[in-house]
Amino acid sequence: MSVELIELWHKRARPEPTTRDFNIQLGCHLEEISEMLGVLGSEIPETRNAMHVLQLLTSRLGDQLKIGTAEVFVDDDVEFLDSLADQVVTAIGVGHCLGMQTSQAVAEVNESNWSKFDSAGQPILNDHGKITKGPKYRVPNLKPFV
Repeated sequence: MSVELIELWHKRARPEPTTRDFNIQLGCHLEEISEMLGVLGSEIPETRNAMHVLQLLTSRLGDQLKIGTAEVFVDDDVEFLDSLADQVVTAIGVGHCLGMQTSQAVAEVNESNWSKFDSAGQPILNDHGKITKGPKYRVPNLKPFV
């Protein structure tokens, strides 16, 4: 599985991305961060509370970005790209530390994402412009990679 296949999916989904598309995608990214925070635990009450607050904040901002009630922009393109690249690298490292087969899981999720396109190869969009599950959508099976 290569990053290029994921990029191809996004290029087909949004051939000429707009600022709105950026905000929707960032909202989706924050939604995933919120989901991650929601499945973490800690014996330390302060840590649990902090994770809960972060989860609520990332979820709320993600939702607002996706529906268009909030909008952000990038102040520094190079620093932003550095952060994105570091997030990919560190995410793979986190999975590795737990013995997960991250690259196979990413391939499975990417394959599932392709099922969000219609028979003409066009992305299926909801009313807010977010790519959504269509009739051919299939849930990724990640169990074998844990």
